[in-house]
Amino acid sequence: MFIALFLVPLVWGVITLLRAGAAYGVPDCPGVQLDEDGEDHPGRMRQGYTCTLDYNVNGGDSTGTATYDQLKYAQEVKRVDLLGRGLLYTLYGTAGTAATVIATRSRH
Repeated sequence: MFIALFLVPLVWGVITLLRAGAAYGVPDCPGVQLDEDGEDHPGRMRQGYTCTLDYNVNGGDSTGTATYDQLKYAQEVKRVDLLGRGLLYTLYGTAGTAATVIATRSRH
């Protein structure tokens, strides 16, 4: 029963580490992606492109933008955060599971 208290963080830690591994490569634009000329450009984000993060429906203007480099930096910050949390959960789950198994095994 007590082992479940450590298996859940262990599994969550592995999932978080997998998410950290997936947070690599070309950054994703959560809004509308604009090319160098300000035209809507679907597809992968490239150097020199801008991403509109929020859109004002009343005025029709974007209220927040980010460049490729800013999104790439945010992606790296997220990746490092996910790695740290994933390692912490995985270590906690592994140590707790091992301690529980050792403490509850039957001795002959």
